[in-house]
Amino acid sequence: MLSVLRSELFKMTTTRATKVILGFAVVLPIVIYVLTLIFAFDGGVMESPAVVNIASVAPLVALLLGVVGVMCATQEYSQGTIRITLVATPHRVRVYVAKVLTTLTIAVVATAVLLVFTMLSSVVILNARDVQFELIGNDGRVVISFFFLTAVLSVFGLSLGLIFKSGPGAISAVLLWPTIAEGMVFGLLSAVTGDNYFRWAPIQNGFQLVSEYIMEDQNSWTVSALILCGFVAVFVFAGASLFTKRDA
Repeated sequence: MLSVLRSELFKMTTTRATKVILGFAVVLPIVIYVLTLIFAFDGGVMESPAVVNIASVAPLVALLLGVVGVMCATQEYSQGTIRITLVATPHRVRVYVAKVLTTLTIAVVATAVLLVFTMLSSVVILNARDVQFELIGNDGRVVISFFFLTAVLSVFGLSLGLIFKSGPGAISAVLLWPTIAEGMVFGLLSAVTGDNYFRWAPIQNGFQLVSEYIMEDQNSWTVSALILCGFVAVFVFAGASLFTKRDA
């Protein structure tokens, strides 16, 4: 099992496309946040804890790591090397587990690097500017939610990749469902019924996990997490079933 996991990690960390997407997922939010630290907060006070401001980029990071999850599944299909992998390891469950663990490892490490760098930047830059701030305060939940969201959406991307076996199709689904399709579907339901169906939009529930406050018309943190996990679990089951049963 360890050799299969090492193989998957090697394939993902030595691929140029993966490095580029990971670069966007980590470096772009850091650049945006550092520029905010330099030019914002002229009043001398950061109203919310630094981690809450950092978490504002969590949806972007999670979606990009979802794309990385897609690539973990589809690169071998596009290059035809999946057959070599399955010949070397006929036990497909081991390969599947290794892909899941690889995806989760990359998501957790990328999120950790992002959080550590932005928090250090907050301390250095805001202290230099004499801006009053709290690093985490009472919002430790936001840190946990950040890791949770990126991990779940990375596995969501992996599962879609295993279902589609096509990078463009799976990436489109990862990016378009939460940004466009989900709003259209639940917006239409809300308009037709007069009820707030947006509170049941699964990916939007995931995004609000990293919010500082929970509004009265929103679900609790636990309910939002369960809705997101239940939605993703459907695709995880479908992806695992198809990968372990259908032809390569």
